[in-house]
Amino acid sequence: MKLLGIEGNFLRTQGVDVLDGTPVLDIKPYVPRFDCFEGVKAGWVDSARIDQTVADSRFEEHGR
Repeated sequence: MKLLGIEGNFLRTQGVDVLDGTPVLDIKPYVPRFDCFEGVKAGWVDSARIDQTVADSRFEEHGR
């Protein structure tokens, strides 16, 4: 995510996976001292073959 600017109580961002106009409830900086835990598992993501994932048409530009 990239913070483009702050306007009142609105954060202007780029590269966030949310729906436009929906509230973001909690934003915190990444702090390794608190956010990095050795030996933690990510469940199904650890064994997922993400190198073979193919996006569907929702992620294609429309109108071209």
